Amino acid sequence: MSMIMHVAHGKPGQSAVAYPHYHIERPCRILVIGSQLKAKTKYQPLLRHISIGGAMLDFNAAILLPKHFFLEIDGFKEEIGCAEVHRSGAELGVRFNMLLAQEFLRTLIRLQFSSGL
Repeated sequence: MSMIMHVAHGKPGQSAVAYPHYHIERPCRILVIGSQLKAKTKYQPLLRHISIGGAMLDFNAAILLPKHFFLEIDGFKEEIGCAEVHRSGAELGVRFNMLLAQEFLRTLIRLQFSSGL
């Protein structure tokens, strides 16, 4: 599995930034927004890797997504704004619109560790 979502492309004259990534296997939801900013469709991918800058999901290759959508990770109320940056078969790499807070990532890792998955 590639780690393309962990590289943030810099602006012209800046170098790319790579963030440490963590192996996580956790159910999540992709929320596609419809008209009037209402949730239109929900899909059930599996979160495989995450960093403060992006994530890699297992997702049905036959389903087309818009460029931007929200990601909701099981056990958390937050809806994380995302943009698709890579797609190869069932592999879907996303970049978060804002960097995740370190505390959010630590909590997610602790949940993963305590669940024994």
